[in-house]
Amino acid sequence: MQIQHLGRMPIESEASFRKQVDIAWTDFVNKGECRPGQVRDVIHDSWQRCRNRGVECTQHYPPLVAFGTQLDLLKEENEELLLASRNTWQMLADILSDSESFLTVAESNGVLLDVCGGDRLRESLAGQRIAPGYDWSESCTGTNAVGTAVALKRPIEVHSVEHFCETVKIWTCSAAPIIDVIDGDLLGVIDVTTLNHAYSAQSLALAMTAARQIEQTLHSRELVRNVTLVDWFAGSVGRWRQDGVVLLDRKGRVVTANDKAKHLFASERIEAQLGKNYRLLKHESLAAVKDWEELLPRGIVPVAYEAYNREGRTEGGILVIRPRLTAVRPGLAVSKAIESSAVDAIVGQSPGILALKSRALRLAASPAPLLIQGETGSGKDLFARAVHGAGQGQDSPFIAVNCGALTADLAVSELLGYEPGAFAGAAPQGHSGKFEEAHGGTLFLDEVGELSLDVQVALLRVLQDGVVARLGSNKERKVEVRIIAATNCSLAAAVEAGSFRKDLYYRLKVMSLDIMPLRERPGDIALLSHLFLQQFAQTYTTELRQLEPLLLEALCEYPWPGNVRELRAVLESMFVMSDAQVLSCDALPADMAAGRLNALSVGDGDGIGDTSLPAADTLDGLECQAIRKELILHKGNRSKVARNLGISRSTLYRKIKNYGLADD
Repeated sequence: MQIQHLGRMPIESEASFRKQVDIAWTDFVNKGECRPGQVRDVIHDSWQRCRNRGVECTQHYPPLVAFGTQLDLLKEENEELLLASRNTWQMLADILSDSESFLTVAESNGVLLDVCGGDRLRESLAGQRIAPGYDWSESCTGTNAVGTAVALKRPIEVHSVEHFCETVKIWTCSAAPIIDVIDGDLLGVIDVTTLNHAYSAQSLALAMTAARQIEQTLHSRELVRNVTLVDWFAGSVGRWRQDGVVLLDRKGRVVTANDKAKHLFASERIEAQLGKNYRLLKHESLAAVKDWEELLPRGIVPVAYEAYNREGRTEGGILVIRPRLTAVRPGLAVSKAIESSAVDAIVGQSPGILALKSRALRLAASPAPLLIQGETGSGKDLFARAVHGAGQGQDSPFIAVNCGALTADLAVSELLGYEPGAFAGAAPQGHSGKFEEAHGGTLFLDEVGELSLDVQVALLRVLQDGVVARLGSNKERKVEVRIIAATNCSLAAAVEAGSFRKDLYYRLKVMSLDIMPLRERPGDIALLSHLFLQQFAQTYTTELRQLEPLLLEALCEYPWPGNVRELRAVLESMFVMSDAQVLSCDALPADMAAGRLNALSVGDGDGIGDTSLPAADTLDGLECQAIRKELILHKGNRSKVARNLGISRSTLYRKIKNYGLADD
């Protein structure tokens, strides 16, 4: 008899049912097929899939595919599913314990995440591979309720002998898929399992009821999350008034869009893709701007993605788009202007520096916050000015603030401004802050990692709301400012250490530009040296001087911990102190003579002279290396080191202490 429904149809007796299915299974294993109607179609189809995938039907156990850190990460990815299922377990615990059943929860691929039951029960089940981390998908474990529910995305009951693998035929299991109510994605599976002697006809109904309850719980949380997301969007969308903007949730689904975005999509005849809950982008592609052009129509260009991060997790964000023509033309027009201005100040023809210039031009097209990272003296300020000039034009204000030079008390008044009498010593007429001065242009926050936590809070509020209120006043002033921040340390590490706010870090790093150190582009040293010598000749009204080939070779081999700034300082010292038209190694400062250059590069293996530091693969490591070599170069003279590195002495002392260089 054919059985088509979810559970098995009551038949004459349990024994005859088992015998009938067992004969069918034996025929299927030995002959490759069984007589029609011997088993339910859903079971027969599953057996076929198992055989096609090469699943071994005898003595086959589920493999352990996640354990330790891997399992922890898998549980973290499915945290909400686990929380919702545990709430459901608490409601069903009494019912299931009376029926000698237990509950299992699997993620969308069939890997178990949790087994709900007493400690003694969980321990005994672990020996049967019913424990977190084991893969119960059909392709690994054959026909079973969890794996077959994953394969079919619908409820299923698998009774003892219906399992494909002999080792699990002692169980009867009933499973129901947990579906995302919004888009139909499979989120996981919940399963009720019992030993054969304890089988309950209500198990499948319980599994389906539990799945529906979990789905509603997850949907309610998603709605709450989207309310918060929309609220954030309302306060952030003003920064993109000239562009099309689409609000996406954490899975890349459309939540809402502005009229310009709707017009763009209508012009491409794909209005449906802006329908609520349409998955516009894959969630793994969020924030990967370079990958979006393949995911969007040719006529629409992705410009930026501003993420919304809450409690350390990305909950969605704003996708900024423009029509291809307006996105390309400004870049072409602007590139000619910038070639003769800001970018010319960035000297270099090495592949790395050319790639950075190209990226800077692309970043200039967006008003989104930009974080520039690089070692001291590598040219972060030049790139900031280049991005500003290419994007907003040289006629708009560019206000630079050295955050490392601001005390905590001074920083807020400098950035936000103050009213007359706001504090002791305030100017009688009050003072506008840097945000107001930069209105319509760019505010460049150099050494942004030096800001105190209190000042970071004030800065975050301006970035979120786009308004400033001067100290001593409740009047809010609207400001439209592009923020470019720069740092020579790792802000990610500062976030981990608790010295930099995570929410501010994500606000500043909507876009990023990592500047390479001079030692990684030695081919540019000759160009830079020639430029500096030209500048010195004009400054000191003397004839242009040249570099001896041996000197140029020595300069190219030196690691330049102070980067371009240090190179310029060394060349200026040589220019002033030598009368020769061709500068040679003899003109090097005493502590940078040719022999010393080699010693500094290799290290003498003992005490402060040992500079053979481990390879640095972080900004902190590179900064530590740069400071140590400067201390060597200037024989511990911290005033000279601070001056050469372009930081305050107090900042230098703090970094020396943090890096453990005080006793070198």
